Amino acid sequence: MKLFVIIVTYKGQQWYDRCFTSLRESTIPVQTVVVDNASNDGTAEYIKEHYPEIHLIESKENLGFGRANNIGMRYALENGCDYVFLLNQDAWVEADTLEKLVDIHLKHSEYGILSPIHLNAEKTGMEKGLVKCLDDSRVTDKALFEDLYFGRLKEVYDTRYVNAAAWLLPRKTLETVGGFDPIFSHYGEDDNYLHRVKYHKMKTGICPMCVAVHDTVRRISSTDKKVQTKDSVLLAEVTDINSQVSVGRLCFYHFRKALSKLLLLNTSQAKSHWQDCCFLRKNAKAIKYSRRVNVLSGRNWLS
Repeated sequence: MKLFVIIVTYKGQQWYDRCFTSLRESTIPVQTVVVDNASNDGTAEYIKEHYPEIHLIESKENLGFGRANNIGMRYALENGCDYVFLLNQDAWVEADTLEKLVDIHLKHSEYGILSPIHLNAEKTGMEKGLVKCLDDSRVTDKALFEDLYFGRLKEVYDTRYVNAAAWLLPRKTLETVGGFDPIFSHYGEDDNYLHRVKYHKMKTGICPMCVAVHDTVRRISSTDKKVQTKDSVLLAEVTDINSQVSVGRLCFYHFRKALSKLLLLNTSQAKSHWQDCCFLRKNAKAIKYSRRVNVLSGRNWLS
């Protein structure tokens, strides 16, 4: 069995030792592939010196999370992977995490994605974003909390969302769903991928007895993150191939809302809806192409 761990790096030296060392200590052998997004802080040199076992791919530009991961996934497929594990540079795993995840998938092959529980960096609690998903019965199987209380935890529970900080993807998923849609520059690509996994009749699961640590510190400014997140949420909504929403209909909706808010002299909300309308119009061609490609079964975005 060949398991490839793919990590996209960008100026993250404060995490590298914990991340890479955790893979060295894995109870099953892994091939670690790092795709560096044109870091200029000595990342490539550090990896070559301290972790020579890592296959390092140096990008000449910052490709973002999705496109860089696609390079790693393509390499894994070309080299006969059975599984790919996507791991954030600011995350690390327990020694038996990968072995447990693979064992669970071998018994539950209907899952296209499996994720461990994400703990915070201090291991004093769960990652806040994950708690929101687990605490919402519309997103995650409500039996998880009942089984936790009564001490009867199962190996895996269905969920509609878990971020891509630590995903196990079997080869079948890559060959059916493909890679990340390059329409997403940053944020939202994992939402889109989960939508596609669902469309292609596979399930996403969270494994409560498997652990990863995710240090969610971010260095992006709050203003930039707010804009990027707003646009990515809009893109994820309109590219969801399980939904019948069209870019034209959604664009018209925001246009009408902008007018109604303007008539009510609510200029801030009018501006927000107008910006959404303009964003959709600007990206309409790419959105339509995205939906056409993602309904197809195959190595989309990986060729």
